[in-house]
Amino acid sequence: MVPKVILLAEDNPDDAFIFQTMFKRARLPHLLHRVEDGQEAIVWLSGEGKYANRDQYPLPGLLLLDLKMPIKTGFEVMEWLRTQKQFKALPIVILSSSEETADVKRATELGAAKYFLKSTTFQDVIQYLS
Repeated sequence: MVPKVILLAEDNPDDAFIFQTMFKRARLPHLLHRVEDGQEAIVWLSGEGKYANRDQYPLPGLLLLDLKMPIKTGFEVMEWLRTQKQFKALPIVILSSSEETADVKRATELGAAKYFLKSTTFQDVIQYLS
């Protein structure tokens, strides 16, 4: 398995902690980084400000994205990504508590590769990343 850089955009500290703990326990070779909202994800991806140092803040090979975040939502991040030529092929995996058909449909239309409902185990996501 080729190691990837994964960026997790998740505003809920409890969900982030659970996912990060499961990720560590799974001993995946990937590098996991986290941002707390959609705007911070865009700034990371743009390489602006402190995120300009690509040794410390590398471009991800996969984006794990919550949909319901402050400042900019996951949908807004996806809309922005699709206007950026360099990110057209970036795989986006949604981690959401929303089971609404409209949210799943919109995420798919915006190019989400996979849509997972959040759970306390996140086991399906870890298995997907393996």
